Amino acid sequence: MSARAANAYRRVDLDSAPKQDVVGRLFERFLADLAVAKTAIDARDIAGKAKAIDHALRIVFELEASLDHDVSPELCANLQALYRFVAERIYHANVKLDAKALDEASKVMAELAGGFRQAQGPR
Repeated sequence: MSARAANAYRRVDLDSAPKQDVVGRLFERFLADLAVAKTAIDARDIAGKAKAIDHALRIVFELEASLDHDVSPELCANLQALYRFVAERIYHANVKLDAKALDEASKVMAELAGGFRQAQGPR
């Protein structure tokens, strides 16, 4: 399958997926990105670290941008603070090559992902 066809397939898959599935996938991919970044830091693979961190940050920014403060202002403010903390830890890890900061970010996002899954209820 060509890269163009694969991208088109992924786009259709995302566009047709229920919103909660997309959010769940974002959390999963974020955690995978940070695992790759951590391995890259340990290996001193700066390019690999940068690519994984860039993608993880884009996910955090997308999640933050999707918050609807009009619907639930307090919840959104709390989530925004957590997303900003996560982004700060990732920036720190990026500059200082600090894998422990990635662990901190992963822990927060894993807990949020778990809470999100619980809020969805049984499938």
